[in-house]
Amino acid sequence: MDNNADWVVLGQFGRTHGIKGFITVHSFTEPRENILRYNEWFVFLNNQWQTLALSQIEVNDKHILVKVEGYSEREQIAELTNIKIGVPGEQLPTLETGEYYWHQLIGMQVINQSGDVFGYVQEIIPTGANDVLAVEGDRRYLIPYLPGRYVISIDPEQRQIVVDWDKAF
Repeated sequence: MDNNADWVVLGQFGRTHGIKGFITVHSFTEPRENILRYNEWFVFLNNQWQTLALSQIEVNDKHILVKVEGYSEREQIAELTNIKIGVPGEQLPTLETGEYYWHQLIGMQVINQSGDVFGYVQEIIPTGANDVLAVEGDRRYLIPYLPGRYVISIDPEQRQIVVDWDKAF
């Protein structure tokens, strides 16, 4: 597999679950079951992305549980704990104009309409009500991701987000 492709992390493995060979999956997709839409999963092992086959999937109210082919012993399965699950970026569905995946916003510079530089988006925090841009610069800024209210524009080519936000906040 091309390890220079643009990879998108969709989740990561958690702890082993029970004695039947299952491991929990922490999905970063919304809704969480969307991670299961991808027929082929890749994991980042030994400094490279490798394909991985699932032999069984169980979803309940609390967890997504999977069995992984070639990992039948509890000790083998435990080796997958905290390993990232990803797909090549080109496998993601195309979004409407003005919509962005979180990974596209990470690393963008954030400025306000006066040209004050806040820093760069380090992460996006889901809060339930609305997502929040965590911006690191001279200090940490938490700016609600509300397009049209606080997020004025996003320029993917310039890798810049303009916000209606005062540095004093």
